[in-house]
Amino acid sequence: MQIPSQIIAPLAWTPRSMSAVRVAKALSAKLEVPAHLVSVVPTEADSVERYNQLRSLAQEHGLKDAELSVRVAEPDEPSVAESDGPLMFMVRQNPEALFCLSTHARSAIGDVLIGSVASEVLRQAKRPVVLTGPQFSADWQGPIETVMVCLDGSETAESILAPAAELAVQTGAHLMLLQVINPHSGNAVLHADVSESGYLQSQAAEIRAKYHVSADWDVLHGASPARAIAQYVASFPNAMVAMTTHGRTGLKKLGYGSVMRDLLHRVHCPVFVLQADQA
Repeated sequence: MQIPSQIIAPLAWTPRSMSAVRVAKALSAKLEVPAHLVSVVPTEADSVERYNQLRSLAQEHGLKDAELSVRVAEPDEPSVAESDGPLMFMVRQNPEALFCLSTHARSAIGDVLIGSVASEVLRQAKRPVVLTGPQFSADWQGPIETVMVCLDGSETAESILAPAAELAVQTGAHLMLLQVINPHSGNAVLHADVSESGYLQSQAAEIRAKYHVSADWDVLHGASPARAIAQYVASFPNAMVAMTTHGRTGLKKLGYGSVMRDLLHRVHCPVFVLQADQA
């Protein structure tokens, strides 16, 4: 993953959506690329007020050089979350940008598992996207210190390794590879522990050799992969989780499925997400 051209934070102007600004600021500062705050309003009459709100928000977060954009959604234009909507047009027009946005990650059916806007951005983007969930901590200010990479032994899950390693190099972060084993698997647990330890150790060694970045690994235990990962990550300040949207054993069930939804709902840090078919 090349250094992004800019960090774009789409804002719906809710307290939750504005939490993504802190991550955008941290990434912008560390990667030395501009931040861009953008918001879509329903009418032209709302645009001046929204622009002033964006300017105040940028000043509040010390983003004095941030680009500010307000897009007016025309009456006959598709909604923000639709593939032909104003935000998705911006995603397609900026393939080298890194998008950073919040999501409600509520439990539901289909795309709203992680929010319709976030789902569509993931589909349209040609690179990973950074998401913050409803439990994103007010204490998270960056810079990113540890990138936690979630693996399950599949090639699909491993597709996040290269962009995560490159992000660690670009930000000076430490890389940590994680895999979760179900403790209720009976006698297979000990064998799985040994097997997964060897797998993670090998992956970490390859990353250190290829990217010259600090990389360690750990095998976690838990019936819920999302809970195990969230509990582990909670002890690392300014961490970022990295994963694909699906893979084998815990991650395959839904494109934006149970593990992704549950993890976004639990973690207090941002999540660096790559949709599998973008790998």
